[in-house]
Amino acid sequence: MSWLLIIGGNSEIGFAAAKRFASNGFNIHLASRNMEQLHLKKEIVEKSFNVKCKVSNLDVYDLASIKNFVDQSEINPKIILVTAGFLENPEKSYEKIIKINYLNLIEIIESLILKSLNKDILSSIIGVSSIAGEIGKKKNNIYSSSKAGFSNYLEGLRQRLYQENINVITIKPGYVKTKMIKNLSLPKILVSTPEKIGEIIYNSYKEKKAIVYAPYYWKLIMFIYKLVPELFFKHILKKNF
Repeated sequence: MSWLLIIGGNSEIGFAAAKRFASNGFNIHLASRNMEQLHLKKEIVEKSFNVKCKVSNLDVYDLASIKNFVDQSEINPKIILVTAGFLENPEKSYEKIIKINYLNLIEIIESLILKSLNKDILSSIIGVSSIAGEIGKKKNNIYSSSKAGFSNYLEGLRQRLYQENINVITIKPGYVKTKMIKNLSLPKILVSTPEKIGEIIYNSYKEKKAIVYAPYYWKLIMFIYKLVPELFFKHILKKNF
């Protein structure tokens, strides 16, 4: 059976995707910092879906941890899914936000590509970005700019790897019911579940999509949002969308 590697295996979206892929016969490799939580997830995956599940320690914020993870990884994944992310309110740890959401994710992906390209196994790289990267925002400004950078990187990577028959997918979720937004007051109609996003990720892989708004209606919302003059956001709107 093929392996799915999830960078950010303890995230709600990452684990939801893990269960969706496992239910379709994929072995799962979960990578994250909290090994205790990873072992609990490993037990759930193996018992529920009768597949193999490997767990590895990986601190996305630490370049030494990234190098150690890549060097020691013995499994060649068919799919690499990146769901790691960091949101802070109010924003203070600028370097951490940029590294976890953008810079260090590039380090991981590029290192894994170099290790995998000659083995003719890797077929898909899926990066979970955000609708926050669609437009600059006065609130969560650093987070939204890091997501914009990650989305742009994935777009270029998709072009670079086309001749290698490796499909690169950018997933752009809207609001998802995770710990990242637990303190925000949001319209329930606009909040998805991690399970819904996990399903979208799996279907996007099967259909070899390129850019996917999750759920689909965010594409229309963001189209309208971009038509609003910047002056409105600077002087009129009190709260960020």
